[in-house]
Amino acid sequence: MASDTLRPPAHVAFLGLGKMGVPMANAIAKAGFRVRSWTRSQRRPDALAEAVEFLPSPLAAVNDAAAVVAMLADGNATDAALFGSGVADRLSPGTIIVDMGTSGPEVASVHSQRFAMQGCAYLDAPVSGGVAGAMNASLTIFAGGEFRDFERVKSILDTMGTPHHLGPVGAGQTAKLANQIIVAVSIAALAEGLTFAEGHGLDAVRLIEALKGGFADSAVLRQHGPRMAARDFSAAGAMRLHLKDLRLAKGGNSETFCHLWHANKALDVFEALVAQGLGDTDHSGYVVAYGAPGPCPSSS
Repeated sequence: MASDTLRPPAHVAFLGLGKMGVPMANAIAKAGFRVRSWTRSQRRPDALAEAVEFLPSPLAAVNDAAAVVAMLADGNATDAALFGSGVADRLSPGTIIVDMGTSGPEVASVHSQRFAMQGCAYLDAPVSGGVAGAMNASLTIFAGGEFRDFERVKSILDTMGTPHHLGPVGAGQTAKLANQIIVAVSIAALAEGLTFAEGHGLDAVRLIEALKGGFADSAVLRQHGPRMAARDFSAAGAMRLHLKDLRLAKGGNSETFCHLWHANKALDVFEALVAQGLGDTDHSGYVVAYGAPGPCPSSS
């Protein structure tokens, strides 16, 4: 471990206390770091640990911070918190910024360059694992940036899950978008398999249990299968956020994305479902796109 690795009780500012951010901030504080936090609602979340200090502004949270962790909904929210609020101007040279939201590799590149001009380091480090992963401190963390900067904050990242350094700035965001493509297509495949089975009279719950341990087994099957079977889409993985990520993947490298047939179909389905007002529904709700079985289109 590098000699300049940040260790408790180093001051970590945490910006963004949503369903993911709260347990992530709590995990950092539990490890002994001094965590000062802020969120856009400016209201202290009930689930925020007492050890996490809550501040009314991002400027107050980042004052004298050795590291700033941002966990915000998208690139616009992150840009507003880091630059629109004056946070970037407040940071001291040597501060390291860790963006753990999903905003795409282009945003990561721009932010990295802007912080470099002020002598600050930057990592993009989006996560996978959902609220359950955040609650259990078992997130997969995709990091992009200088390896020495990754080593410096690895002790912080370790508190939230398993970090992986994948390359230069933007690599973490690219990995997260690849993850989202895989998850979207897996959700679509699961939805189709269950729709097929139910159309032939099988009980979806019993089928899901039977599939566990076989080649169709996956985290998607185990987490989203029961939700699809019960038609209970109240979990926290909002469709609009998954759609946002697929749009980022398409916009960032459309020449590659246009060849991804299944990902494009999943994007179209999510677009349609969000347009129907299901944006805050869990992405396992993808299955509702199939509706009730009906006659197949004529092949003639």
